[in-house]
Amino acid sequence: MPPARILVVDDEPLKRITLQIELSEAGYHVEEAPDAESARKIFDSRPVDVVICDIRLPGSSGLDFLAYVKQQRPDVGVILMTAYATIDSAVLAIKRGAYDYITKPFTTGELLPKIERLLAARPPETVDEQPERLGQLIAVSSSMKRLFEQVRAVADSDRTILLCGESGTGKELLAEVIHGLSRRAAKPFVRFSCAALQPCVLESELFGHEKGAFTGAIRQKAGRFELADGGSLLIDEVDDIPLDLQVKLLRVVEQREFERVGGETPVRVDVRLICATKRDLLKLVREGRFREDLYYRLNVITLTIPPLRERPVDIPLLARHFVEKHAALAGKRHGCQTPQAIKISPHAMDLLMQHSWPGNVRELEHVIERALAFCDGKEIRPEHVLPLGAFATDGDKTAGALASAEWAGPALEENGRGSLTQTIGDLERRMILLALRQCGNNQARAAQRLGIPRTTLRDKMAKYGINGA
Repeated sequence: MPPARILVVDDEPLKRITLQIELSEAGYHVEEAPDAESARKIFDSRPVDVVICDIRLPGSSGLDFLAYVKQQRPDVGVILMTAYATIDSAVLAIKRGAYDYITKPFTTGELLPKIERLLAARPPETVDEQPERLGQLIAVSSSMKRLFEQVRAVADSDRTILLCGESGTGKELLAEVIHGLSRRAAKPFVRFSCAALQPCVLESELFGHEKGAFTGAIRQKAGRFELADGGSLLIDEVDDIPLDLQVKLLRVVEQREFERVGGETPVRVDVRLICATKRDLLKLVREGRFREDLYYRLNVITLTIPPLRERPVDIPLLARHFVEKHAALAGKRHGCQTPQAIKISPHAMDLLMQHSWPGNVRELEHVIERALAFCDGKEIRPEHVLPLGAFATDGDKTAGALASAEWAGPALEENGRGSLTQTIGDLERRMILLALRQCGNNQARAAQRLGIPRTTLRDKMAKYGINGA
């Protein structure tokens, strides 16, 4: 299991950094933020298991951030800190969902048992259970398994389903599963994306057109609703449908009929509608960009696919699944007969676990495909997975440089000069400098990245004349 991830939020720099260093030394992966706004950005972009937050913060208070955490991810435990301890504030914090409360000043030694109890009390994301498959989807996380249960429960009804989730989470695959489990499985499953289409094109594609309806309409054409008659229709990016066309879609949802573009005769269809969006439709309703009546007609059954960063226990399973799926890329080049022969090195897997995956499962699949194209057919190593796609952060890019330095190292001079000890020393110095740069000169985090004790890092920095500032 990867180390638990802790987010420390405190406007006192000394306390914040001290906690970061000492909790890192205790084996935790620690992020830190000086205020609620910075903390939200970290919380929204990375997996977090525990939040340790001061009640008094500049701007939004710690209690406000507690409410945000519990609204977004109720499973994340929160311990609140304060120098202004009162019975009332402690009770209020617990009522609002805090796991515990600690009064400043305190030592990290006093905090650690609270963290350990919190982590022990959480329902575990079981990783030793058998993976569960649903169509082309595979998962071991409890959040995805709950989603699978919901899909099985609603798939055989004819009710409209709204699929919500970020890009790359697998909404189209989930729609295929819903159709395949329904009584309409033998009938057509039609996919259509509304993204970036002109309104006139969009209307014709959805509802069809009559001959002569517009320039170039040389024959009658059936739209996606007619093609899906008797089966299921997936409308992806439904939020991209203009307001005037939303009226026509609402009529189809309510009355199961429409007119083709340029036509006057109603066309009746029997279609199970599945809509997908990566955006907050209710927010668009409030902004006047999506019809409220259509929203409530589509929002009969909502299924939400959690982003990959919220279920990191699925990353190793999915990575190995994609190795098996795409192993032919490496097999053809290196004579590897079976996907099982290709391994993912522990260091490479650590990098996959640390990435925030803004592109979700799709991004992970692309990273594995690329790694297989460059690996030797036996093992995927760090230099094969870095940089982590077009979404790579500065930290990821630095990690890529670190991995390259680790695996490539400085070359011996052509004339043969340069001892092995000198070469290893050069490599070690480069790795330390890169790790410090990546971690903002935080020695505790750099030592954790390098896999050595902080005291060893300090000794090596002194040895190589590296400034600790």
